[in-house]
Amino acid sequence: MKKMLFVLLALLIVASPLFAAGQQEKKDEPVTLNVLFYSPELAEQYNDMVAEYKKATGVTLDITVLQTDYRSVLTSRLNSGDVPDIFMSSAYADNSTYKDYVYDLSNEDFIKQIEPGALQGVISDGKVTGYPFLVQSHSFIYNKKVFRDNGITTLPKTLAEFEAVAKKLQANGVQPFATGFKEFWVLPQTAWQAIVNVPTENYGGYEKFTGMLNSGTLKFKDIPQMSQLFDLLDLIKKYGGPKPNESDFNDQTSSLATGKVAMIHQGNWAEDSIRKTNPEVEIGFLVGPTGNNAATAGIMFDSNQTIRIAKDGKNRQAALDWLRWLTTSEYGRNWIPGKVKQLSPIIGAAAPDSYIAKETSALLASGAPGYPWFYQMFPTGTEQQLGAILQGYCAGLTDRAQTLEALDAAYAKIAKAAQ
Repeated sequence: MKKMLFVLLALLIVASPLFAAGQQEKKDEPVTLNVLFYSPELAEQYNDMVAEYKKATGVTLDITVLQTDYRSVLTSRLNSGDVPDIFMSSAYADNSTYKDYVYDLSNEDFIKQIEPGALQGVISDGKVTGYPFLVQSHSFIYNKKVFRDNGITTLPKTLAEFEAVAKKLQANGVQPFATGFKEFWVLPQTAWQAIVNVPTENYGGYEKFTGMLNSGTLKFKDIPQMSQLFDLLDLIKKYGGPKPNESDFNDQTSSLATGKVAMIHQGNWAEDSIRKTNPEVEIGFLVGPTGNNAATAGIMFDSNQTIRIAKDGKNRQAALDWLRWLTTSEYGRNWIPGKVKQLSPIIGAAAPDSYIAKETSALLASGAPGYPWFYQMFPTGTEQQLGAILQGYCAGLTDRAQTLEALDAAYAKIAKAAQ
């Protein structure tokens, strides 16, 4: 028995260095972070950042980039337990949607380097639930050459002024708008901007307005200013070409770049696609009309795209290290303004060399209102479902009254499910 015990001990002594070496080898295995993002128009910029980070740290970012089915894929993965180390979502309502999956970033040192205004959409119950990815703006982008060539020198602010411009362009043989109505997400962004002044003027602010909708004490059909929304969609459809519901994002950006159309409703994320079609194109930014009140016409300006870190991910610390690098390294600080060419949420980051970013800053400096993306406070799921309902309206499948009924029914169902 003693002899057998001695042999076992000897084997353990011999094997222990091998075991330790195996453990060290396992510890030193290169980390791969599983990442789920949307915005496929940024695929080139994502790949550049991935290559730079691997070169700097040896860590691989395995990024899957989706768009139309992004939310359903993310939901499926979360429900199955296959939670990405890093994933993207909207801000505001999504803070609650994903609260059980995300890590609290409040005490991370790099969060102190984020503009406080950019954090407003990711704070929930006093916790920083996500990392603001981009500071974005959306409204109407216009082709400056087309405007000049057609003698349009006064930029429109009201619905009546937009229609006057559209009439002049069409009379000169120029299509005023490319609608983008084939994209469900274009409809809510365009539509809700038309009533962006209403929550603060009539309902005590955006949170109260959303709370009333959520509780059912307020219905869309009870908001008189919803007419502003329909009037704007009708105007874009009327002057948006023969098949407005077949126009998508690519049609919008290419048509504007080539001068086929004069205006599109999009955000600063569209500039890269526009300039890829025509690098020399000169574009500008217009305030969006809120009915015929020029004083409340403005742009939507917020940090909505949010990067989330899985709280129980096995690579959580590596994911946090990536965010720290993205915030503090020379490459990381310049990635958004230099590569993505959008506004960065990082304090002191350089301004991007882009028309829309410069025009955004100029409009805000001139006193034009910069509104939050208040519709992102609506319960998760409303963007796509309400967008689809508005697509039906623009296709002529429903009238205004029927559309309002459908919006109310869908919103009530989603709000109830979110409780």
